[in-house]
This record gives sequence, structure tokens and C-alpha cells, in this order.
Amino acid sequence: MDDVNTSSDTLAQRVRRAEPLASGERAVAEYLQRHPEEAAVSSAAKLGKATGTSDATVIRTARKLGFTGLGDLKRSLVHHLARRRDPAQVLGDRVQRLRPAHTALHPVIDAGRGLLGEVPTLIDTTVWSRTVDVLNEATHVWAYGIGPGAALADQFALSLRRAGKASDSWTATGFRLADDLLRLRPAHAAVVIAPLRLFREIGIVLDHAHRVGAHSVLLTEATDEGRETRAETVLPLPDSTEGAANELLAPLTILHALVLELVQAQHASAVDHYQQLSALRTEIAGTELDLSRLPEP
Repeated sequence: MDDVNTSSDTLAQRVRRAEPLASGERAVAEYLQRHPEEAAVSSAAKLGKATGTSDATVIRTARKLGFTGLGDLKRSLVHHLARRRDPAQVLGDRVQRLRPAHTALHPVIDAGRGLLGEVPTLIDTTVWSRTVDVLNEATHVWAYGIGPGAALADQFALSLRRAGKASDSWTATGFRLADDLLRLRPAHAAVVIAPLRLFREIGIVLDHAHRVGAHSVLLTEATDEGRETRAETVLPLPDSTEGAANELLAPLTILHALVLELVQAQHASAVDHYQQLSALRTEIAGTELDLSRLPEP
């Protein structure tokens, strides 16, 4: 067992710190990260079948990751899944991990760096390309988020509109959401942002998109729950609940990358829209913006 592993390490940290893993062990480790809900209730034989390996490989992988065995690994996964549903515990644990004698800035930055570093290994390039194509071809993009995710939905829709893509955000819950959903059409796409949990409204939005024939994209850490929904595409988010990084950091970065992909695909049109935006701002302000005080070159 690797001495640097501790009981407080996340699964991703254990994978990064583990001694070099054989190809079969790597397949098991990646499955554990992508499907924690399924892995938490699976036997070694079932995990071996799901990963194309064997029960012996599963148990060997668990030990290389610093667990005493499969039972210890599964208990860790259950604990992790329970914590995701308790925002107060997540916040408390984040603060507890900070060193009292130091500021929070550097640990948060380090955690954010590590979190973003996991994104490329989670999102398949084919899935990413398909997502970009879907959004590029959609005649209208709707972004939906609840609570903190609502801010990301608003920002994503605003960024798309500024680049010339017809887009709006939904942030309502309860009966008000029904009025929003009536606007969804088959040629549209819905981007749903649910970093930690899939509330009832999330499933309803995805179900409705499926019924009307619209495309749907779900961003979430709860990937196994996400795959049980009607989401056409699930973009997995790295686990943020056991570190100091905010759960909105990865989805914000991914959404920004999607905006840039669409801008790249429609570069001339996007630049034209930004020029129109600048012209309208100048007209509203009554003066040239951000230029009047620049020194002569």
C-alpha cells in the first residue's frame, strides 16, 4: 500500500499517486472514477466484467490505490456519494482541510488546478466533438441551472448571444419552469448544469427535451445518475466534494470552452456581433468606450 495515501485522499488523488498501474488496473481505476454509484454496489466479479478484466485485477487495483481491499474501497465510495448530497458537510470539510496558519488562497488555487487537470481524462474527444456539433446546429440553445448553477446558465446564454447564437437561460423551479419548457422545439438544444445533484426539475427538463425531439447535454459530477436520465449527452465533471475547489469551476471552464468552439466555427459572424455590441454600447454611453484615455502609441 502506498504510504502517501491517507483516508482523506480523494479517489482521483489516489489514482494520481498510485504506483504505475497496468492497463487492466488503469481500466478499473477509470471505471471507478466514472461510475462511483455503480461501483459502490458491485462485486469484484461484476466490476471485472464491466471493465473487461477480472475480479483479481479489481482487488489488486483497490490495494494499489491504498485501500485494504474491495470492501474498504466501496465504503469510501458510499461515503463520498453521501457527502455529495450534504452541502453543509462539503463546505465544512473544505474549511477543515485548510491549514489554520495559512490563507485559503493557495490551497484553493492548488485544488482548482488539480480539478481542472482531471477534465481531459473524463471527457471523451468524440463526445466533445458531438456536443459542439449539436450546439452549433441548434437554432436555439437553452441553458438550465438551479441555485449556484443558475449563475452559470445565465453566463453561458449571455456569452452565446454575444457571439451571435440565439440563446436564453432557464433558472425557474416549480410551476414557473413549465412555462419555460413550452418554448422548447425539436431544432433546439438544452444544456443542463447540475454540478453535484440531479434535482427533480433536472430530470423533467431532460425528459421534456427527449419528448419533443430536442438535443440535450448534461454537465454533472453525478455521472451514473446522469446516465439514467434522458440526457442525450453527459459531460462528466471531476469530483469537487473532497477538495477546496468550488464545484462551479469545472463546469464554468467547460462552458467557456464550448462558447469558444462555437465562435471558432462561426468566426466572422461572432466578430460581427461583438462589433455590433461595441457600437451599441458606445451609442448608449455617448462616447467611445475604453479608448479615450489610452496613450498615443
